[in-house]
Amino acid sequence: MPFIYRPMLKTKTGEATALLQLAPAQRDRIEPVFHVGEKPPANFAARMAAAWSSRRCFLDGAFNFNVTGGPQNFNSILRALVAAGVQVIPVIEIGAVAAYNQAARSQIGRGGPGVMLKCTPSQLPGAIGYAQQQLQLAQTDIDLLVDAGHVAEFDPVSFAGYLGSILQASALGTPWRSVTLASSSAPKDFGQLGPGVTIVPRIDWLTWRQLPQGDRPIDYADFGISHRDLSEPPGVAIAAATVSVRYAVDDNWVMLKGRRTTGASGIPMGDQYRAHARALVRRPDFGGLPGCWADQRISAIASNPGVSAGGRPQWVEINATDILL
Repeated sequence: MPFIYRPMLKTKTGEATALLQLAPAQRDRIEPVFHVGEKPPANFAARMAAAWSSRRCFLDGAFNFNVTGGPQNFNSILRALVAAGVQVIPVIEIGAVAAYNQAARSQIGRGGPGVMLKCTPSQLPGAIGYAQQQLQLAQTDIDLLVDAGHVAEFDPVSFAGYLGSILQASALGTPWRSVTLASSSAPKDFGQLGPGVTIVPRIDWLTWRQLPQGDRPIDYADFGISHRDLSEPPGVAIAAATVSVRYAVDDNWVMLKGRRTTGASGIPMGDQYRAHARALVRRPDFGGLPGCWADQRISAIASNPGVSAGGRPQWVEINATDILL
């Protein structure tokens, strides 16, 4: 059954650039949910203007509000996206601080009709009452997002049964504009993984696939290749990090852990990224999607020494585009 993919992304230029690489038919099945980060880049809206003009997305500013103590970044990004022609819908969270939800409510209708209401599975039974009392909007004007949290340790079959019973009781058959299940299972970093290749199951995707579906599909959301933690690592951590990449296949992440670039055993970043690209193209599960920009880029890096191997920002774009498909 057709469904909409609502990836949970950060307001970073790499994510916007990844969206730009998608073909129109691929963009038609995606409605990204952006989370305002600690320090959103000034050029994010400009990148989104090229990637997502006249298309719909959602903006969640709760994390940034908690970090900064105010809605300034959320408001400025939403206004900039509206000016860029993006149909941006604010996200209100049951359980978020009241001041943030008030700020998000004030933006309803500015970039497009309605709102997204975000809740946990335990909050779901009260979502209809919350919509009536706090939002004063019809359910048909509300996209419901049920965030099940980090699910990496769960069995997808049994957990899908638990979630399915909750969704069946409180969401399916009700007139929400859409219903989406969000969860995450990607590792936060490569710290616990050994060098070389590790296969990590995409428990969030496997759980969603087990859900019972009604007349309308329950749409799918994940955090892509990223962990749901929106905080930025300190610069010293990035400088000392290994050169590693993630690649999504149907049911798994292929995690390729390299080495640091400094120290006695350090290897130059470009050499490691080219080696990762060559390791990926040799895999039988590589390149399953025709016309995928990310796969084409990886193949070029692997086969052509004249093509730049890229750095961390470029590989964020490559890996993000891969998961979006």
